Amino acid sequence: MVRRVTVVRGATLSRAERRRRFAATSQLPEMLDVLARELRAGRNLHEAIQTAATLPSLHSLGLDALVARFASGERLVEALDRWAGELNHPDGDLVRAVVSLGSVTGGALAGSMERAALTLRERAGLVDEVRVLTAQTRASAMLLFAAPIGFLILLLMLDPASSAAVFTTGLGQLCVVLGLVLDIAGFAWMRWLVASVTQ
Repeated sequence: MVRRVTVVRGATLSRAERRRRFAATSQLPEMLDVLARELRAGRNLHEAIQTAATLPSLHSLGLDALVARFASGERLVEALDRWAGELNHPDGDLVRAVVSLGSVTGGALAGSMERAALTLRERAGLVDEVRVLTAQTRASAMLLFAAPIGFLILLLMLDPASSAAVFTTGLGQLCVVLGLVLDIAGFAWMRWLVASVTQ
């Protein structure tokens, strides 16, 4: 079964949507742990998902809607496809793949879920590390943006008579405009580079 996944870049999401998605995806490892524990206790996959849906700590995942779908007769694999599509995140696709494959082929599904949960936690740790490392880059971008403007203001305060030529001559005005354009372009470029890494 081929499913078309729409990828939405982080830069195009609203702040509320990013918070909602982060809250949901951060609960996926716990969800897999719960499912694995329930399976090891002898429950089937449907019962394990029903148990996970009742936990307040997993409320952002929308598992109650998933339970309602396969309780109404929808196949579990199809319900998982729709659930992952609404979550719209690579981590959700991984969970869908693991659970769907296990529900179709059987086998040691609990072990696969535990390994997938470990993978998601390692991925989340890597994302947090990247955010910490790029925080310094963001600060550098702000400093490089503000430094030329601050230097120009300082020059005007220390020597207003000499620096006035910058604004009264054509060449000086051209230099100021060109400098501001390059400053803004450089700041936007650095922000874009940082955003492309953290998405």
